[in-house]
Amino acid sequence: MKKSLLIISLLFCALFAFGQNRTAVFLGEQLDTIRLNKIARQASKEERSWDKVAHLLEDSCGTETEKVYTIYTYIAGSYKYDMNRLKLIYKREIRNELYLPEVIKKKKGVCGDFANLFVTLCDSLDIGCYRVSGYSRTFSVFHPVKKGYYNHAWNVVRVNGRWYPLDVTFGMQHFTNKKLDQERINYDFLFTDPVKFGIIHLSADPTFQCLNNQRSYKEFRYKRFLWKIPDSNNIPLSDSILNNRLKKDWKDQLLDEAFAAQKFNPKVKGAGVKLLEVRINKVIDKKAKKKQVLHRKDYEDAIYLYQGLQQNLLENKGKKKYIKYTRYRIWKLGQERDKLKK
Repeated sequence: MKKSLLIISLLFCALFAFGQNRTAVFLGEQLDTIRLNKIARQASKEERSWDKVAHLLEDSCGTETEKVYTIYTYIAGSYKYDMNRLKLIYKREIRNELYLPEVIKKKKGVCGDFANLFVTLCDSLDIGCYRVSGYSRTFSVFHPVKKGYYNHAWNVVRVNGRWYPLDVTFGMQHFTNKKLDQERINYDFLFTDPVKFGIIHLSADPTFQCLNNQRSYKEFRYKRFLWKIPDSNNIPLSDSILNNRLKKDWKDQLLDEAFAAQKFNPKVKGAGVKLLEVRINKVIDKKAKKKQVLHRKDYEDAIYLYQGLQQNLLENKGKKKYIKYTRYRIWKLGQERDKLKK
Protein backbone atom coordinates (compact mmCIF):
# COMPACT_ATOMS: atom_id res chain seq x y z
CA MET A 1 0.00 0.00 0.00
CA LYS A 2 2.78 2.39 0.97
CA LYS A 3 4.67 1.54 -2.21
CA SER A 4 1.56 2.24 -4.29
CA LEU A 5 1.06 5.61 -2.62
CA LEU A 6 4.72 6.45 -3.16
CA ILE A 7 4.52 5.60 -6.86
CA ILE A 8 1.31 7.62 -7.26
CA SER A 9 2.94 10.57 -5.48
CA LEU A 10 6.00 10.39 -7.72
CA LEU A 11 3.85 10.22 -10.83
CA PHE A 12 1.83 13.21 -9.66
CA CYS A 13 5.01 15.21 -9.03
CA ALA A 14 6.36 14.25 -12.43
CA LEU A 15 3.15 15.29 -14.15
CA PHE A 16 3.12 18.56 -12.21
CA ALA A 17 6.72 19.30 -13.15
CA PHE A 18 5.97 18.42 -16.81
CA GLY A 19 3.11 20.90 -16.84
CA GLN A 20 5.24 23.58 -15.22
CA ASN A 21 8.08 23.25 -17.72
CA ARG A 22 6.02 22.71 -20.86
CA THR A 23 6.22 26.34 -21.93
CA ALA A 24 8.83 29.08 -21.76
CA VAL A 25 8.74 32.72 -22.76
CA PHE A 26 11.24 34.10 -25.27
CA LEU A 27 10.96 37.67 -26.57
CA GLY A 28 7.52 37.94 -25.00
CA GLU A 29 6.26 34.87 -26.89
CA GLN A 30 5.19 31.73 -25.04
CA LEU A 31 6.72 28.66 -26.68
CA ASP A 32 5.69 25.03 -26.31
CA THR A 33 9.24 23.89 -25.60
CA ILE A 34 8.29 20.21 -25.22
CA ARG A 35 6.98 20.15 -28.79
CA LEU A 36 9.89 22.19 -30.19
CA ASN A 37 12.48 20.06 -28.39
CA LYS A 38 10.87 16.97 -29.92
CA ILE A 39 11.19 18.51 -33.39
CA ALA A 40 14.86 19.26 -32.71
CA ARG A 41 15.46 15.63 -31.67
CA GLN A 42 13.66 14.42 -34.77
CA ALA A 43 15.89 16.60 -36.94
CA SER A 44 18.96 15.10 -35.28
CA LYS A 45 17.89 11.46 -35.64
CA GLU A 46 16.17 11.39 -39.00
CA GLU A 47 17.70 14.09 -41.18
CA ARG A 48 21.20 13.93 -42.67
CA SER A 49 21.49 17.18 -44.62
CA TRP A 50 20.90 20.81 -43.74
CA ASP A 51 18.23 21.31 -46.40
CA LYS A 52 16.16 18.42 -44.99
CA VAL A 53 16.52 19.88 -41.51
CA ALA A 54 15.35 23.24 -42.86
CA HIS A 55 12.29 21.65 -44.53
CA LEU A 56 11.38 19.89 -41.28
CA LEU A 57 11.60 23.14 -39.32
CA GLU A 58 9.63 25.04 -41.96
CA ASP A 59 6.80 22.48 -41.81
CA SER A 60 6.79 22.09 -38.03
CA CYS A 61 7.43 25.58 -36.63
CA GLY A 62 5.20 28.62 -37.00
CA THR A 63 6.79 31.85 -35.84
CA GLU A 64 10.35 33.12 -36.31
CA THR A 65 10.93 32.78 -32.57
CA GLU A 66 9.95 29.10 -32.70
CA LYS A 67 12.22 28.46 -35.66
CA VAL A 68 15.28 30.13 -34.14
CA TYR A 69 14.69 28.42 -30.77
CA THR A 70 14.48 25.02 -32.51
CA ILE A 71 17.64 25.60 -34.56
CA TYR A 72 19.48 26.55 -31.36
CA THR A 73 18.16 23.43 -29.59
CA TYR A 74 18.98 21.19 -32.55
CA ILE A 75 22.61 22.29 -32.73
CA ALA A 76 23.28 22.76 -29.01
CA GLY A 77 21.73 19.43 -28.09
CA SER A 78 22.80 17.21 -31.01
CA TYR A 79 26.35 18.25 -31.80
CA LYS A 80 29.58 17.98 -29.85
CA TYR A 81 32.25 20.62 -29.49
CA ASP A 82 35.45 19.05 -30.88
CA MET A 83 38.23 19.78 -28.39
CA ASN A 84 40.75 17.82 -30.47
CA ARG A 85 40.07 19.96 -33.52
CA LEU A 86 40.40 23.09 -31.41
CA LYS A 87 43.90 22.00 -30.34
CA LEU A 88 44.95 21.52 -33.98
CA ILE A 89 43.65 25.00 -34.84
CA TYR A 90 45.62 26.55 -31.98
CA LYS A 91 48.75 24.71 -33.17
CA ARG A 92 48.12 26.08 -36.70
CA GLU A 93 48.08 22.53 -38.06
CA ILE A 94 44.75 23.10 -39.81
CA ARG A 95 43.26 26.33 -41.11
CA ASN A 96 39.97 25.65 -42.87
CA GLU A 97 36.59 25.14 -41.25
CA LEU A 98 34.55 22.05 -42.06
CA TYR A 99 32.10 22.00 -44.95
CA LEU A 100 28.47 21.69 -43.86
CA PRO A 101 28.06 18.06 -45.05
CA GLU A 102 31.09 17.14 -42.91
CA VAL A 103 29.70 18.93 -39.87
CA ILE A 104 26.32 17.21 -40.15
CA LYS A 105 27.87 13.80 -40.83
CA LYS A 106 30.37 13.98 -37.93
CA LYS A 107 27.95 15.80 -35.60
CA LYS A 108 30.87 17.75 -34.15
CA GLY A 109 32.94 20.84 -34.88
CA VAL A 110 34.08 24.13 -33.40
CA CYS A 111 32.43 27.54 -33.02
CA GLY A 112 32.88 28.60 -36.65
CA ASP A 113 31.30 25.37 -37.92
CA PHE A 114 28.23 25.82 -35.72
CA ALA A 115 27.89 29.51 -36.62
CA ASN A 116 28.01 28.59 -40.33
CA LEU A 117 25.38 25.88 -39.85
CA PHE A 118 23.15 28.28 -37.93
CA VAL A 119 23.26 31.00 -40.58
CA THR A 120 22.67 28.45 -43.37
CA LEU A 121 19.53 27.11 -41.69
CA CYS A 122 18.27 30.65 -41.03
CA ASP A 123 18.86 31.62 -44.66
CA SER A 124 16.84 28.57 -45.76
CA LEU A 125 13.96 29.69 -43.54
CA ASP A 126 14.18 33.32 -44.77
CA ILE A 127 15.32 34.57 -41.37
CA GLY A 128 17.90 37.35 -41.31
CA CYS A 129 21.13 36.07 -39.78
CA TYR A 130 24.88 36.75 -39.87
CA ARG A 131 27.91 34.78 -38.83
CA VAL A 132 30.05 36.97 -36.53
CA SER A 133 33.80 36.74 -35.90
CA GLY A 134 35.42 38.30 -32.88
CA TYR A 135 36.64 37.82 -29.33
CA SER A 136 35.13 35.93 -26.42
CA ARG A 137 36.39 36.63 -22.93
CA THR A 138 37.67 33.93 -20.61
CA PHE A 139 38.29 34.28 -16.88
CA SER A 140 41.61 35.99 -17.46
CA VAL A 141 41.87 39.60 -16.28
CA PHE A 142 43.28 41.04 -19.48
CA HIS A 143 42.54 40.24 -23.07
CA PRO A 144 42.00 36.48 -23.40
CA VAL A 145 43.66 35.99 -26.80
CA LYS A 146 46.88 36.82 -28.56
CA LYS A 147 46.87 40.35 -29.91
CA GLY A 148 45.55 40.48 -33.43
CA TYR A 149 43.71 37.16 -33.55
CA TYR A 150 39.98 36.53 -33.41
CA ASN A 151 39.20 33.54 -31.21
CA HIS A 152 35.48 32.95 -31.54
CA ALA A 153 32.45 32.96 -33.85
CA TRP A 154 28.74 33.34 -33.12
CA ASN A 155 25.59 34.79 -34.74
CA VAL A 156 23.20 37.70 -34.73
CA VAL A 157 19.64 36.98 -35.85
CA ARG A 158 16.64 39.11 -36.77
CA VAL A 159 13.36 38.11 -35.14
CA ASN A 160 10.22 40.19 -35.57
CA GLY A 161 12.25 43.09 -36.97
CA ARG A 162 14.82 43.28 -34.15
CA TRP A 163 18.38 41.99 -34.05
CA TYR A 164 19.64 39.80 -31.21
CA PRO A 165 23.02 38.14 -30.59
CA LEU A 166 23.20 34.44 -29.80
CA ASP A 167 26.01 31.97 -29.18
CA VAL A 168 25.00 28.37 -29.78
CA THR A 169 28.52 27.17 -28.91
CA PHE A 170 28.25 28.56 -25.38
CA GLY A 171 24.92 26.79 -25.06
CA MET A 172 26.16 23.34 -26.11
CA GLN A 173 25.44 20.38 -23.91
CA HIS A 174 28.06 17.90 -25.17
CA PHE A 175 31.82 18.01 -25.79
CA THR A 176 34.30 15.44 -27.07
CA ASN A 177 35.82 15.78 -23.60
CA LYS A 178 32.95 14.46 -21.46
CA LYS A 179 34.26 16.26 -18.37
CA LEU A 180 33.02 19.49 -19.96
CA ASP A 181 29.48 18.21 -20.64
CA GLN A 182 26.59 20.21 -19.21
CA GLU A 183 23.47 18.71 -17.65
CA ARG A 184 21.28 20.50 -20.16
CA ILE A 185 21.36 23.03 -22.98
CA ASN A 186 22.18 26.53 -21.77
CA TYR A 187 19.64 29.02 -23.14
CA ASP A 188 21.29 32.04 -21.51
CA PHE A 189 22.95 32.79 -24.86
CA LEU A 190 19.77 32.69 -26.97
CA PHE A 191 18.16 36.09 -27.67
CA THR A 192 20.56 37.62 -25.16
CA ASP A 193 20.33 41.28 -24.21
CA PRO A 194 23.02 42.93 -26.41
CA VAL A 195 24.50 44.84 -23.47
CA LYS A 196 24.97 41.72 -21.34
CA PHE A 197 26.19 39.75 -24.33
CA GLY A 198 28.87 42.40 -24.92
CA ILE A 199 30.47 41.82 -21.54
CA ILE A 200 32.09 38.59 -22.79
CA HIS A 201 31.78 39.04 -26.58
CA LEU A 202 33.30 41.66 -28.87
CA SER A 203 32.67 41.42 -32.61
CA ALA A 204 35.33 42.33 -35.14
CA ASP A 205 32.73 44.52 -36.85
CA PRO A 206 31.13 46.75 -34.17
CA THR A 207 27.85 46.79 -36.11
CA PHE A 208 27.19 43.29 -34.79
CA GLN A 209 27.09 44.59 -31.23
CA CYS A 210 23.45 45.50 -32.05
CA LEU A 211 23.87 48.73 -30.09
CA ASN A 212 24.03 52.40 -30.97
CA ASN A 213 26.43 53.15 -28.12
CA GLN A 214 29.05 50.65 -29.22
CA ARG A 215 31.69 49.31 -26.89
CA SER A 216 35.29 49.98 -27.94
CA TYR A 217 38.07 47.44 -28.13
CA LYS A 218 39.88 49.28 -25.34
CA GLU A 219 36.87 49.09 -23.03
CA PHE A 220 36.47 45.38 -23.70
CA ARG A 221 40.12 44.71 -23.02
CA TYR A 222 40.80 46.85 -19.95
CA LYS A 223 37.46 47.80 -18.41
CA ARG A 224 35.85 44.47 -17.85
CA PHE A 225 33.95 45.49 -14.73
CA LEU A 226 33.74 49.25 -15.33
CA TRP A 227 31.67 49.45 -18.51
CA LYS A 228 28.62 51.61 -17.90
CA ILE A 229 25.50 49.75 -18.97
CA PRO A 230 23.41 52.04 -21.20
CA ASP A 231 19.61 52.18 -21.03
CA SER A 232 17.29 50.09 -23.17
CA ASN A 233 16.89 52.92 -25.68
CA ASN A 234 20.41 52.09 -26.81
CA ILE A 235 19.15 49.21 -28.96
CA PRO A 236 18.65 50.44 -32.55
CA LEU A 237 15.34 50.23 -34.41
CA SER A 238 14.58 47.75 -37.18
CA ASP A 239 15.91 50.11 -39.89
CA SER A 240 19.46 49.53 -38.69
CA ILE A 241 22.62 49.12 -40.73
CA LEU A 242 22.23 45.35 -40.50
CA ASN A 243 18.87 45.47 -42.29
CA ASN A 244 20.32 47.56 -45.09
CA ARG A 245 23.34 45.29 -45.38
CA LEU A 246 21.13 42.22 -45.59
CA LYS A 247 19.69 43.49 -48.89
CA LYS A 248 23.12 43.24 -50.53
CA ASP A 249 24.82 40.29 -52.19
CA TRP A 250 26.75 38.09 -49.73
CA LYS A 251 30.10 39.25 -51.14
CA ASP A 252 29.28 42.91 -50.55
CA GLN A 253 27.99 42.05 -47.07
CA LEU A 254 31.32 40.43 -46.29
CA LEU A 255 33.28 43.40 -47.67
CA ASP A 256 31.25 45.79 -45.50
CA GLU A 257 32.13 43.65 -42.47
CA ALA A 258 35.83 43.59 -43.41
CA PHE A 259 36.00 47.36 -43.93
CA ALA A 260 34.24 48.03 -40.62
CA ALA A 261 36.57 45.65 -38.77
CA GLN A 262 39.68 47.35 -40.18
CA LYS A 263 38.44 50.74 -39.09
CA PHE A 264 37.24 49.57 -35.67
CA ASN A 265 40.49 48.05 -34.47
CA PRO A 266 43.57 48.91 -36.56
CA LYS A 267 45.73 46.89 -34.13
CA VAL A 268 44.46 43.67 -35.68
CA LYS A 269 46.92 42.95 -38.46
CA GLY A 270 45.18 42.13 -41.72
CA ALA A 271 41.68 42.17 -40.20
CA GLY A 272 40.01 42.40 -43.59
CA VAL A 273 42.04 39.55 -45.05
CA LYS A 274 41.27 37.29 -42.08
CA LEU A 275 37.53 37.84 -42.34
CA LEU A 276 37.42 37.33 -46.10
CA GLU A 277 39.50 34.17 -46.06
CA VAL A 278 37.21 32.49 -43.56
CA ARG A 279 34.66 32.36 -46.38
CA ILE A 280 36.98 31.60 -49.30
CA ASN A 281 39.43 29.13 -47.80
CA LYS A 282 38.28 26.44 -50.19
CA VAL A 283 39.97 28.20 -53.12
CA ILE A 284 43.23 29.04 -51.34
CA ASP A 285 43.70 25.97 -49.12
CA LYS A 286 45.46 23.17 -51.05
CA LYS A 287 44.10 20.47 -48.72
CA ALA A 288 40.56 21.74 -49.18
CA LYS A 289 40.86 21.64 -52.97
CA LYS A 290 41.25 17.87 -52.83
CA LYS A 291 37.94 17.51 -50.99
CA GLN A 292 35.85 20.05 -52.86
CA VAL A 293 35.09 20.41 -56.57
CA LEU A 294 35.77 24.02 -57.54
CA HIS A 295 34.12 25.96 -60.35
CA ARG A 296 34.95 29.19 -62.13
CA LYS A 297 32.43 31.05 -60.01
CA ASP A 298 34.27 30.05 -56.82
CA TYR A 299 37.43 31.69 -58.15
CA GLU A 300 35.56 34.72 -59.50
CA ASP A 301 33.88 35.27 -56.12
CA ALA A 302 37.24 35.13 -54.36
CA ILE A 303 38.83 37.51 -56.89
CA TYR A 304 35.92 39.95 -56.44
CA LEU A 305 36.48 39.97 -52.67
CA TYR A 306 40.24 40.50 -52.95
CA GLN A 307 39.71 43.29 -55.49
CA GLY A 308 37.24 45.03 -53.19
CA LEU A 309 39.60 44.76 -50.25
CA GLN A 310 42.56 45.96 -52.31
CA GLN A 311 40.63 49.03 -53.46
CA ASN A 312 39.70 49.84 -49.87
CA LEU A 313 43.31 49.48 -48.73
CA LEU A 314 44.51 51.78 -51.50
CA GLU A 315 41.90 54.43 -50.70
CA ASN A 316 42.68 54.35 -46.96
CA LYS A 317 46.47 54.09 -47.29
CA GLY A 318 46.60 50.56 -45.92
CA LYS A 319 49.82 48.68 -45.34
CA LYS A 320 51.75 47.87 -48.49
CA LYS A 321 52.26 44.23 -47.56
CA TYR A 322 48.50 43.59 -47.57
CA ILE A 323 48.09 45.46 -50.85
CA LYS A 324 50.82 43.26 -52.33
CA TYR A 325 49.21 40.17 -50.81
CA THR A 326 45.79 40.90 -52.35
CA ARG A 327 47.45 41.67 -55.69
CA TYR A 328 49.23 38.30 -55.56
CA ARG A 329 46.03 36.45 -54.68
CA ILE A 330 44.13 38.08 -57.55
CA TRP A 331 46.89 37.06 -60.00
CA LYS A 332 47.19 33.52 -58.61
CA LEU A 333 43.46 32.83 -58.52
CA GLY A 334 43.08 34.25 -62.03
CA GLN A 335 45.64 31.72 -63.28
CA GLU A 336 43.89 28.83 -61.54
CA ARG A 337 40.50 29.95 -62.84
CA ASP A 338 41.77 30.11 -66.43
CA LYS A 339 42.95 26.50 -66.20
CA LEU A 340 39.36 25.32 -65.73
CA LYS A 341 37.17 24.58 -68.69
CA LYS A 342 34.72 27.32 -69.47
